[in-house]
Amino acid sequence: MLEKRDGLDPKEIAVRSKRIQDFLINSKEFRSAEVVGAYYAFGSEVKTDLIIDQGRALGKKVALPSVEGESLAFYELSSGKYLVKGRFRIMEPLPYGPVDKIDLLVVPGIAFDKKGYRLGFGKGYYDKFLAKKEVFSVGLAYSFQLIDSLPRGEYDKRLDAIATEDGILHV
Repeated sequence: MLEKRDGLDPKEIAVRSKRIQDFLINSKEFRSAEVVGAYYAFGSEVKTDLIIDQGRALGKKVALPSVEGESLAFYELSSGKYLVKGRFRIMEPLPYGPVDKIDLLVVPGIAFDKKGYRLGFGKGYYDKFLAKKEVFSVGLAYSFQLIDSLPRGEYDKRLDAIATEDGILHV
């Protein structure tokens, strides 16, 4: 799955990412959210630039994750703050303006299933975060990343929805 995603042409990533983001931006969950937790896309992940820009343009608080020890913390992205390369070479916000409450959490992944479970890189950062917070969570995926079923462990947390180029699947 990762190999197929990494094989996408940059133009195809841009086109598919825009369509996926448009579906999410036009969703009732995005419209009603005051605080959006997003991620800064790395490599061939579904891009989040439109979600971030549109959220900020609408006056929403937008927060990005930072790896702290074995968990994720979210920090507000504001015009005066910069992004730096974090622990896994992923761009993270400087640790100013911690955000405790997130209304909509946008989650990356390698694969997702139709029950709302995801396959990440195995560290469990998002699962640990979701276990502690009550938040509407949506995975962003290219349509080929959405499969019928994934193996899961006892600590894997289910997402509320998956957004692909075909629309949003609420699970």
